[in-house]
Amino acid sequence: MARCLILTAALLGACSPALNWRAVALDDAPLELMLPCKPDRAVRKLPWGTQQLSVSMVGCEADGATYAVAHVAVGQPQDAAAIMTDWQKALHQQLQMPDAWQPLPGQAFVWPGTLELPQARQLQWQGKNGQGQAMYADARWFARTEGPQLRVYQAMVLSPGKPVAAAALQGFVQGLELR
Repeated sequence: MARCLILTAALLGACSPALNWRAVALDDAPLELMLPCKPDRAVRKLPWGTQQLSVSMVGCEADGATYAVAHVAVGQPQDAAAIMTDWQKALHQQLQMPDAWQPLPGQAFVWPGTLELPQARQLQWQGKNGQGQAMYADARWFARTEGPQLRVYQAMVLSPGKPVAAAALQGFVQGLELR
C-alpha cells in the first residue's frame, strides 16, 4: 500500500501532457514497470562473447527521452557479472565517451529480490550521440535467479540535451517491480 502511495505521488509529480504513465507487464520475464508512453517490444538475437543471446526489450520515447528495460536469460549464473559489465561497456561506447572504458563509480543497485553483485549498480553518464549532441544516461543493472537460470536486467533512461526531470526518473525507477 505504501509503495502505491509513493509511486502515485511520484507519478503525479511527473505528470505532463507528454508523459502518460501506464503499468506494463513483461511477457517473458517476471517484471512489471511503469512507462510514460505506449511501449514498443522487441526480441533480438545478439552476439555476446562466444554465444548468441536472446535479448528482450520494452521501451518508449516520451518528452524526448527514451525509457527502456532490456533483459536476457543466462544459463550459467557466473555469466551475470560479465553480461552486466558488457552492457555497461556498450553504453559507454554508445555515448562516445572519449576515455578508455573502465567501470565508472556508481552506486550499488540491489533491488528487493535481486542478487548482490559488484556489477549490479546504477550509473549516470553524460556523453554524445552520433551527431555529437549531449546525451544523458541514467541506467541500472540487476540480476535475479529464476529456477535453474539467472536473468540480467538493464533499466535505462536516455535523454538528449539535459537529464530527464527527477520526478519522471523517480517514477520510472520506483515503477520497477519484480513478481
